[in-house]
Amino acid sequence: MKEIMKASPSTLQPSQSRITLRAVILGCVLMPINAYWIGMEEMLWHGFHFSATSIPMNVIFIIFVLALLNYIAQRFLPAYALSQAELLVIYVMLACVTAVVAHDNMVGLMGPLCHAFWFATPENEWKQILQPYLPNWLVMGNITAARPFYEGGANFFTEGYLRYWIVPILGWTVISSLIFALVAFVNVLLRRQWIEHEKLPYPITQLPLDMTAPGMQLFRNRSMWLGFSIAAGIEIINGINFLYPSFPLIPIREKTADLSLWLTEEPWNAIGGTFFHLRLFFIGLCFLLPLDVSFSTAFFYWVRKAQYIGGRAAGWYTIPYYPFQPNQAMGAALAIVVIAMWAGRQHFREIGKRIIGMSTSISDSTEPMRYRSAALGIVVCLLLLYLICNQAGMSMWVFVLFFGLYIMITMAVTRVRAELGPPAHDMAGVNPQTALTTVFGIRPFGRGNLVVFSLFSWFNSQNRSQPMPHQLEGFKLAQRTGMNHRKLLGVMLFAIVLGVFSAFLMYLYVLYKHGGSKAGMILGPGWGTYNRLAGWLQFPRPTDIYGSAVIGLSFIFTMFLGIMRLKFIWWPLHPVGYVIGINGGTLDQFWLVLILSSVAKLAILKYGGARLYRRVLPFFLGLVLGDVVSGSYWAILGVILETPMYVVWFWTVQ
Repeated sequence: MKEIMKASPSTLQPSQSRITLRAVILGCVLMPINAYWIGMEEMLWHGFHFSATSIPMNVIFIIFVLALLNYIAQRFLPAYALSQAELLVIYVMLACVTAVVAHDNMVGLMGPLCHAFWFATPENEWKQILQPYLPNWLVMGNITAARPFYEGGANFFTEGYLRYWIVPILGWTVISSLIFALVAFVNVLLRRQWIEHEKLPYPITQLPLDMTAPGMQLFRNRSMWLGFSIAAGIEIINGINFLYPSFPLIPIREKTADLSLWLTEEPWNAIGGTFFHLRLFFIGLCFLLPLDVSFSTAFFYWVRKAQYIGGRAAGWYTIPYYPFQPNQAMGAALAIVVIAMWAGRQHFREIGKRIIGMSTSISDSTEPMRYRSAALGIVVCLLLLYLICNQAGMSMWVFVLFFGLYIMITMAVTRVRAELGPPAHDMAGVNPQTALTTVFGIRPFGRGNLVVFSLFSWFNSQNRSQPMPHQLEGFKLAQRTGMNHRKLLGVMLFAIVLGVFSAFLMYLYVLYKHGGSKAGMILGPGWGTYNRLAGWLQFPRPTDIYGSAVIGLSFIFTMFLGIMRLKFIWWPLHPVGYVIGINGGTLDQFWLVLILSSVAKLAILKYGGARLYRRVLPFFLGLVLGDVVSGSYWAILGVILETPMYVVWFWTVQ
């Protein structure tokens, strides 16, 4: 079997690493198509959540198709064939945009936009306690236009509904663009330290690099096609079973095996759902993970289960919010950022000197942007965001704390992706509004700040979809292939503005046609947003002493893990594993394959070394591609037939 060729600046000709206009145009053409696909599959049916994974499965499928078409073009129309850089530009554009318009982000934003008006009743008193304080330029309160939004049967483009929506569309497009431009400028300051100095592994970049490598070596590898065939074959069989239940089923994704079914006695029954899944997509991605970090993640997963059982045995379940998983993850996330900044303190000190004009040996001529320009961009974005947030009702001191925490949390997620690259990084509840209301209580913020907290919850609730990791991974791909960082940054910023605006139009088209009352991801976020806000306003709670203490203690514990890792090579526990393993969510779906893949990787490296690892790697990448392609096939078929179809991952088909 042939080994996969890894592209690097030394192996690519300058013409092969150019960012071309045709690649940008092709990426722009694909954006509304991609948004419509997400709108139908993730918003309407709450089905195949391809954007909730670290590697965007929808984008991988698109690049897979483009790579195969490109192979044909190379043979018969070489002048029209795309280079690796062009394919990767399309990947980065769609990945960054998908992270913004995803199931956990902009899809969730669509729910609250007119929910407080359509569902206001005399009983909930939303008309009196909520509606007067919602910024009318960020919501849509016209009941006539809201009726087809929920009931469907209308054409958004041809029946004149755009005039009711254009102001909130433009308002949220500006806010989204500023927020995600802000983290892009932060990435400019992090890029050299995290990519070139620390040489973090960035496991997520492995598959797009190999898929687009010159010579199509991955697609010529027999073991890749073996893994592809196994994964795709199983998912095709299960998809047929979904349509015809009498057809055989291979149960790799069902919640049939659950450890809690056998642990029925106190306190063991507090373990909660502990499912045995063998999803092939997860097996392939977990094989790419660094062993020390994957071990730590699995270890802290079981620490979390032990907290459930121990808490039941000790009677701690009477304490509200025990075992404080979001609080533990919040403290850990903040500590991870502190550890990372301390590790690169000398480099960041030199950047600071460059920004303020002091003499320094560091050069920024090859960076995506001059450091001083990046710092100015951060200041401008924050200033404009403050003016907008202040107009919406947010105080300056709250703005500083909110966006300070938001930047730190997104940096922590980006660091997790750079070091671990888990299949998913669910950090539910790790957001500024939860941290601030935990530490300060509700009353100090006032109505205006709480309204903004609620309206801004769409882009920081789950942390499974974050554009900042995709942006930094784009810089990593550029570094590996010799692309121009500066042009790539401009393409990413342009893509987000266009992507958000086009997604708004596509999502509204889907909702007006099919009805938001049928959409699994519309009513839930709407009720959640305004029930929480009404609860804050009517029953303001005081400071959560226990939750605040847990944030502080988990921060100290994570710092301890970081120090031990720096001081002792043999120390087995990684702080990144703690922040992912201790919080509930998607890890429940892949803890078993995380362990199995890590054991397989350890055995291969121990007995066969790096050479055997490189030989078997295509097989595991094939498992990922087989699941992605077969799952995307069912998702596309569902869009064509306008009905939910079989999904390759997530708990249920809605």
